Amino acid sequence: MNNRARNRLIGVTAIIIVIAAAVFASGAVGGTAYSKSVKEIASDKTLVDKRVRVTGTVVAGSWDKKTNPMVFKLREEGATGGPEIKVVYSGAAPNTFGNDTVAIVTGTLLADGSIKADDMITKCPSKYASKSGSASVGDVLTAKEGTSMPVHGYLKAGSLAASSSGDRFVLTEAATGGLSVPVVWDGTMPDGTKDGSQLIVVGALQSGKLIAKEVSISK
Repeated sequence: MNNRARNRLIGVTAIIIVIAAAVFASGAVGGTAYSKSVKEIASDKTLVDKRVRVTGTVVAGSWDKKTNPMVFKLREEGATGGPEIKVVYSGAAPNTFGNDTVAIVTGTLLADGSIKADDMITKCPSKYASKSGSASVGDVLTAKEGTSMPVHGYLKAGSLAASSSGDRFVLTEAATGGLSVPVVWDGTMPDGTKDGSQLIVVGALQSGKLIAKEVSISK
């Protein structure tokens, strides 16, 4: 290899290194998030002002349906206690969000220990229940108010809303419609829930609405 070719190769290599370094630095500052646990976020002060991604369980009762932006707390995934971090989320909550939902949030860690998040996705657990012994939508509509029972029905297409919306979804007696009842539920929806899913809802009728304690997919 002559000197001219060698110098050209060195020059090209140097340019590639400079470009790669610039791309890496740009990603680290502007877009790339550090994946951390709730414990790490709560204890590592060097993460302040950095973009972080954390997975945790939504602490039941820590969020308010009326706040905008949404404010809630996360703890370690699957834990019932331990450190908690505050999340201030400015986007639209996924329809699967609710108490005890496993949420993955991305945003900037602030000096007060909270995360100013602009991205959130949820991980939904698989949950199934048998239809055997459950009541129909028609049965619950004629039952005495306040009587808790498992009810089978179908998720009405287009009715699933965020847990901050009050009525979470509408349960119909048949896949094609028929008798229906609005369901109030602030927990997470089971994995695989979609329009037309056959669900088992454990709850009691109050003022014409089914106040749910559990929601599962029928097996």
